[in-house]
Amino acid sequence: MTPTYSEGDNVLVSSLPLIFTKPKKGDVVVFEKFNRFYIKRIDKIEKGKYFLVGDNKKDSFDSRRFGSVKRGQVKAKVILKI
Repeated sequence: MTPTYSEGDNVLVSSLPLIFTKPKKGDVVVFEKFNRFYIKRIDKIEKGKYFLVGDNKKDSFDSRRFGSVKRGQVKAKVILKI
């Protein structure tokens, strides 16, 4: 997610916003894929699936490589960079 977030940055995340509202385009979310957690930005939402991209589009492991993720894989929303 460079340049917005870099390795080693601390971020505050919460699952509470996802209880009250659906994630929308532009939100930065935490999701689970391949038994790991990642932070990416929602680029598109189609039929309940989320296409997630990193801010460094030239070098990002994101939906362009692994495809869309289901709503259940989205675990939290990034609230604040600390």
